[in-house]
Amino acid sequence: MKRCYLTIAIAFAISILMTSATAQTGTIKADVPFDFTIAKQTFPAGGYTIRVNGMMLQLAPLDGSSSVMVPRFTAAYKNKVTPRLVFHRHGSRNFLSQVWTTDTVHELLASPREIEYARTEKQEQVVVVVASVK
Repeated sequence: MKRCYLTIAIAFAISILMTSATAQTGTIKADVPFDFTIAKQTFPAGGYTIRVNGMMLQLAPLDGSSSVMVPRFTAAYKNKVTPRLVFHRHGSRNFLSQVWTTDTVHELLASPREIEYARTEKQEQVVVVVASVK
């Protein structure tokens, strides 16, 4: 009986992982008009491509400089949405919070730096940058 439950649990886990893997594909391109921060790294304003790569998002500047990989988790599945980047703005600092591909919302965890700014700044704003499918 225990073996049967284990088999069912493994089959269920594999089906969930396979569904996530097939739904989270695609590359988007966005022109970000301001400097922004992901984790401990600040990026200049400019053009970027964002690609889902397993449980990571790969962010690459269009100028060809080195890319960065950041962990993400799936927040929601949507049907045919406009790709976009969602930033949290605390004072003059912008933090990448979400990446929307054509069918999935990818959430980034708030970094300790963002949490600190959220505590010290009075008001948070949400800034949306529309992206395109590459």
